[in-house]
Amino acid sequence: MSIKYSAEEIATRIKAVDPTFRFPTKEQIPIIQSELAPSVVIAGAGSGKTETMSQRVLFLVANSLIKPDQLLGLTFTRKSAGELSKRIKYRLRQLKSAKLLPENLDESELTVSTYHSYAGKVLADHAIRIGLDADSDPIGEAAAWQIAFEEVSRFAGNDLPINGSPKSVVAEVMDLSTALAENDRTAAEIIEYTHKLLNHISNFSDRQTIPVLEFKEELNQRLAILPIVAAFDERRREHGLLTFNDHMSIAARLVKESKDKHNDDIGVIERSKYKVVLLDEYQDTSFNQIKFLSNLFGNNHPVTAVGDPNQAIYGWRSASSETLDTFAQSFNSKATRYTLLTTWRNDKSILDLANVMIDSISTQENVEKLSARSNAQIGEVGCGIYETQAQEANAIAEYFSKYWFDKNRQASPVNEKTTFAVLVRNRSQIDQIQSALLDLGIPTDIPGVGGLIHTPEISDIVALLRSLTMPDSGTALMRLLTGPHIALGAKDLMALGAFTKSFAKSNEYSRGKQLKQALEENIEVIETADEFASGSIIESLEQLLTLTPSEFSNYHSTPKFSSEGLERLRRFSLSLRSLRRSLTGSITEAINEAEQFLSLDSEVLVRDGWQNGRRNLDRFLDEAARFEKNGGTLISFLQWLKVAEEAEGGLKPAEVDVRSDAVQILTIHAAKGAEWDFVAIPGLADRNFPSIGKKSDNWISNAGSIPVTLRGDFEQLPAINFEKISDNKNLKKALEGFDDQWKARKLTEERRLAYVAITRAKQGLLCTTSHFRSGNKPVDPSQLFEIFATATKDIEGASIISETDVPVGINPLKENPRTASWPSPNHNVESLRKVAELTNQSSIMKIEEQLSTTNNDEQKSILFDMQAIINEIKGKEKYLKVVLPTRLSVSTLLYLAKEPQELALRIRRPMPNHIDKYARRGTEFHLWLENHFNHPSLISMDELFNQSLQAVDLQSDAPLEKLQSSWLASGWAAKTPADIEFGFETMIDGILIRGRIDAVYKLENDKYEVVDWKTGKVKSGDDLETAAIQLAMYRLAYSKLKSVPIENISAAFHYVADNQTVRPADIMNQEQLKALISKVPIEI
Repeated sequence: MSIKYSAEEIATRIKAVDPTFRFPTKEQIPIIQSELAPSVVIAGAGSGKTETMSQRVLFLVANSLIKPDQLLGLTFTRKSAGELSKRIKYRLRQLKSAKLLPENLDESELTVSTYHSYAGKVLADHAIRIGLDADSDPIGEAAAWQIAFEEVSRFAGNDLPINGSPKSVVAEVMDLSTALAENDRTAAEIIEYTHKLLNHISNFSDRQTIPVLEFKEELNQRLAILPIVAAFDERRREHGLLTFNDHMSIAARLVKESKDKHNDDIGVIERSKYKVVLLDEYQDTSFNQIKFLSNLFGNNHPVTAVGDPNQAIYGWRSASSETLDTFAQSFNSKATRYTLLTTWRNDKSILDLANVMIDSISTQENVEKLSARSNAQIGEVGCGIYETQAQEANAIAEYFSKYWFDKNRQASPVNEKTTFAVLVRNRSQIDQIQSALLDLGIPTDIPGVGGLIHTPEISDIVALLRSLTMPDSGTALMRLLTGPHIALGAKDLMALGAFTKSFAKSNEYSRGKQLKQALEENIEVIETADEFASGSIIESLEQLLTLTPSEFSNYHSTPKFSSEGLERLRRFSLSLRSLRRSLTGSITEAINEAEQFLSLDSEVLVRDGWQNGRRNLDRFLDEAARFEKNGGTLISFLQWLKVAEEAEGGLKPAEVDVRSDAVQILTIHAAKGAEWDFVAIPGLADRNFPSIGKKSDNWISNAGSIPVTLRGDFEQLPAINFEKISDNKNLKKALEGFDDQWKARKLTEERRLAYVAITRAKQGLLCTTSHFRSGNKPVDPSQLFEIFATATKDIEGASIISETDVPVGINPLKENPRTASWPSPNHNVESLRKVAELTNQSSIMKIEEQLSTTNNDEQKSILFDMQAIINEIKGKEKYLKVVLPTRLSVSTLLYLAKEPQELALRIRRPMPNHIDKYARRGTEFHLWLENHFNHPSLISMDELFNQSLQAVDLQSDAPLEKLQSSWLASGWAAKTPADIEFGFETMIDGILIRGRIDAVYKLENDKYEVVDWKTGKVKSGDDLETAAIQLAMYRLAYSKLKSVPIENISAAFHYVADNQTVRPADIMNQEQLKALISKVPIEI
């Protein structure tokens, strides 16, 4: 290899154009100047591997050993690929400035991408030979889950011997499909292996113990699920709905076939393009990725594998810590080994703790440790045990607050402010930590879907949507009942519970059981969520609306409802009914409906300000839109969110952008590759961290995993030789031995995860746990906490900051639940109120006078700014034009005719409606009428839409009993309507008008009459003329949708209390309705 410039010479030339450039160290120089040959670089956390790799490329390009387009760099995330590509291109431009490269050299042709993207590109180039269309983008995990859910639902009626809920079966289908793709296996191979194994162990004649029976049960569960997996995979292949794992698996198979049958033609092409290959985070590569890359670039092609075996945390996807050790064997190459062990990230105390973890991970005596940079500070490490999780969360918030509110930090530019993160092993602790931080006025950010669900506003939306669509979501409903929207007190909650039990006991054949029977017996049922809004508490809310006072008294238990509590529950139930009917559109529309119903848009703006207030809401809408793009439904989206919420490491982690304007709370898996100045690691309790997991990926106890002997990395894993086992006694012993070995591997992986968490911190690290977690009894600190706490004795800058004794008794939060006033004080709201009060008390300021009396430059600047703003406002148009939305209700049309200016103002700045008791009485009458007609949807959405605007007209509403008796005495009671609560959507002049007609009656000679029930006073004159627009719209819509000539349709208001039917003359026709709508834009 001919060398013109050494690494030091190149660094000297770059230093001349960039004084901040750091010279390579004695560790880095041998790597930078290494031969064009295979090599392995063991790079510890924060050891500058990105800079080392970029300087390696500079060396090769400056010495004309390669051109920029002859480099292939691969890593796992788009973010990492972007950072590496950006760094290399920047350094190459510096080489140009240093006159070491010609100006015309094009560094933009550099190829740095993710492993999956590169596999997809190779597949797209050569897929034609296997008859595969690989041009479409891979689908994400949400879309794949959705297809799996549909396949599980389709198979559900096939009498397969499957145990578990649909959600757990979907998870097993997804896991098995991924495992097959990762290990290049087929469902048929697993089925064949399982049948053979079952036949073998079924011949054992001695007594079967529980471990043996459970093992057989998992084998049979796997056999039952595999046909679903096969159908799931086949459906995706047929429709081109391939995942990233599919692309990698097919690409690996394609390259292997090329090597075996086509003279390695694909490998020849790729090796001629890329003279040097850099493989980043190599410890995370799976069996298929290694197979794909080794068949392309094996046999001593210049491949550099860079990684850290101590950061191998993805064992569940067949990524092993041993991959770096077996690189030479996998690539059939002789590889030179290098190390990068000087960390440029961590202060000394943090680094010392990381080295303690390396000792606990390694089985070697003289394991290589990390060393500190020459200018490293001492830093700090704190360990604390607290009594409860709440106290633990408060301690983290207080620790961060010292540095967050530091005056020097506050004065620093955004890009120089210190950064903060809480790295959790279990997402269940996010809520309390976030609340503790917010209580101190520290903003938070929770990256990723799973974290997003834990934010208060998104939790409320999800709870509302689950209450509307999932009849058994009582827990979700309780969040709403006890939250600020309903604010139901403890006494009324107890009353609701007592009423629920009493009603269920007296009505054993509830709607919920009707629904269950209908589903089991395939009975055709009315497709409305109202009809079967079951699930105990949700069903109880329905009954609070429909039961008469005398019926209700039969179920009145102790304690009794307060009048206010009962009123809130009935009002809320009515709102749920109206919302449920509006959930006919897209997922994003449903979320918007829920957001408006809960007034979250205003709440988050007050809480977090206009810049950040809607951040979580908008991110959630983006996630919903992506899910919806693949044909997802609201129900499947909510179920997917449940999976995302519960997954701790199984979902693809979000790519994290480190921020200085919020404390970021995320899982340790998601934090890999990022760094913060201050980090907290909470929840270091037994069974929590190290985590035992909700379900192990051990194949003998998890039907979602494939047998170890069929995995590509089987040589690195424990295994059972079933051929040498001849009875159940030895089978039990072998199963238990394998389980112990698997747990030991998992414990080591948890320790590597702890190492990852520790090495994210630059200056300060806080490690905590609490005696009481979520249960009644105290929980011991975990092995990890004990390792950390013991190490603090020998680490400078480390200390135990809190050590409470194990308390006697049960969890104090269970024995003495935390109490607080509601609503809780909001610092932003209080500040706004003070500003508003000062504004109201202030007198009108004459800016010219103030300017002449002050010599303060700052005051003058503010006054000039105020004058500029006033002049700008004066210079604006006198009128603001407001355009109607593209979707309107019929009530809005009435409003447009009567109060166009007021309507324009409400469109410009929407405000929540106030619904008074008179408006509610009208809807109560409709509910009663619904039961009379035995129809589930007879509530006028138009009345609900604008009840506050009709309040004046409804002041004379008669009591409900009078309305009922008056209607029964009318001529309408004896007639049978042709249509009831007829919902419609129709276009007029490009505007979609939607509404519901109370009733339609068929008259003689194929004529019809639309009727609207009114519970207020009889209208006449201009009021009647305006109200008649409603009938005109109903008449036109019915004509269009039923293809009935409009002249054959009459229209009437029936004023129930007065038993008077009014048929207005001269009802608007279609052209007149168009003219009404054309009154826009409206000026205000």
